[in-house]
Order: sequence, then C-alpha cells, then structure tokens
Amino acid sequence: MRVTVKDIAKIAGVTQPTVSKALNNEPGVSEETRMRILSIAKELNYVPNLAAKRLVTRESNCIGLIWPKTEGLFYYHLCHAIEREVTKRGLTFLISVADPATAVRTFNEHFVDRILFWQSSDWVPNAPFIKEVEAFHGELLLMGGANMEGAHRIEIDRKRGIYKAVRHLAELGHRKITFVGRTSDKLNGFLQGMFEFGMEHHPDYFIRRDERGKVPEEAILKLFSDSGAERPTALIIDSQGVLFQMLKWFRKLKVAVPDDLSLIVYDDVPELEDVLDVPLTVVGPNIGDLAKKAVDTLAGERSGASGPERMERTASGTVRLIVEPDLTVRRSTKEAPGPL
Repeated sequence: MRVTVKDIAKIAGVTQPTVSKALNNEPGVSEETRMRILSIAKELNYVPNLAAKRLVTRESNCIGLIWPKTEGLFYYHLCHAIEREVTKRGLTFLISVADPATAVRTFNEHFVDRILFWQSSDWVPNAPFIKEVEAFHGELLLMGGANMEGAHRIEIDRKRGIYKAVRHLAELGHRKITFVGRTSDKLNGFLQGMFEFGMEHHPDYFIRRDERGKVPEEAILKLFSDSGAERPTALIIDSQGVLFQMLKWFRKLKVAVPDDLSLIVYDDVPELEDVLDVPLTVVGPNIGDLAKKAVDTLAGERSGASGPERMERTASGTVRLIVEPDLTVRRSTKEAPGPL
C-alpha cells in the first residue's frame, strides 16, 4: 500500500501541511520536527506523488520529444544522445511518435514544460497543431529544418557540409564527381562546390533517388559502364540509407573503394566506420554536440555560438542556432588518378 503524507502526519503527530513543508524543505517547521518527519518518511519508504505535485506547480522538469517515424541510424543515435543529456541535468524524458498535434496534447496533459520537435523544412503546421501549441506554455524547440513563429530553432547547414565534401575532393585532385541523392540543400552545396572548384560537368554528375530513397538501377549501371576518363573518380552520397544500396552495387560490379572510386557519405554515425574494408570519410553534425545544444537551449543555457556556428536572437526572445557539419576524413578518399 502506498504511503501518503497523511500517514506520516498521523505517526508524527503533526498536520499534513507541516509534513509537506518538511518534505519540500520549506520554512515554517522547526529543525527537530523536520528531522523527525524525514526519518519517519525514510522508515516508511515514502515516495513523493509527482503527479499530484505537478497539478499544483504546473511544472514537470520534463522534456518531451516528438520524433519522426523515419528509420535511420542518425535518429537512433541522436535520440539516445538527447536522453543522456537530459539525464545529466536531473530531468525526465518522454518520447512520442504520434502525429504532432496529438503529441503536444499528451505533453500538455502531463504538464511537460519543454518540447523538442524534429521535422523537415517542408513541414507546414496545421490547425490542430497550432491549437495545441497555443495551449502550451513552455519552451518549444524545432530541429531538422522546420520553422514556426515563437519557437526556438536549431538548423544544420547541410549545404555547407556537402560543400566541404566537394572541397576535400577538389584538394585531392578530383574533377569529375557524382552526387547521389535528392533535390535539396545538400545538392545546392554540391553544385556550389562544382562551380567554385572548377569541376567537370558530365552527364552523370547527379543521380536522383526517389522519395522512398530508392536509387534507379539503370542510372547505377550507366554510371559504372563508362571506363577511363569518362567515369567519375569520386562519389558523394547524401545519406546512409542510400549508401547501403550502393554497397550492393559496388560488390556486384567489383568497384573498389578508394582505388576505383573515392567515397564520401553524409551521416556521421559510428556504424559507417565498419561497413567497408576501409573506414568511410563522412560529413555531418556531431551527434553528441547536437544533443547537448538542443538540451542547453531548452534548459535556458544559451551561452551563444562557438566556432563556425551562427546564433540569432529574435525580438520575441527565441533563439536560432545554425550548426555546421564536420568533415571527418578517413581512408575512403584518396588522390585522383593521374597527374594532379
């Protein structure tokens, strides 16, 4: 049977408000009485009723995470990194994969006072979501590219990340490279790099994947059917999901990385170090650092930007932090064949 404040008050011979003050370290109770109440509570293995406390304070010290249903190693690692950061601060953590409006309503019912929401840049808030957010009186942080008035934002400069990848290949002497992915800010970074670093424009410079992430077979066969000077010497892949498809083609067509083709992948997750015989060169945000920045923002610990980051503060007090991906060079990239 659950021990209550009433039970402790009866044993201690004091009122329930006195017990509450003692347990919450509030003034108005003598030190002798406080110690006696704490001793009784410990002996009875008393556990505070947090739900009841939330009804009074309307605070939960909890971060609610609205997470996408998209599968991927990046999301898996980021979710766990956020949980570790939350735990470090003595906060609690709830996660929802329901539709955004339902998730916010659930968090409101549990008095969650901070919400982190991952959503892509093409997302537009609908009426049910806006209605639930209007009833929410805490801090809301958007990540993944989404934007909404009154919410903090952490953005990843993916365009800059892919631009760094092109620059790295240019420094190795590559002039004919191919981007495999979808039309996005990553592709824009690729095109900017191609122009600035004098890359050759060739028919297979861009292989488009569909909305499900599928790369067309005919495009891959055409890419590797060319030989000699006609074949690209390097490949940039926009996600780990596309990488695993490409690895099957590498094995089938006997393409060796990096001897036949230098390779860079967007997504910096630990698993990518071991998917090939050589460790992969990757570009992407540092997951641990991204998680820390997210929890810092929701916890009010906003010390400003560092390094290549950019921070903006709006008139309403919200924060927009732009994070630049890191390029981690490993052995899947090498100098282009022939004279530099």
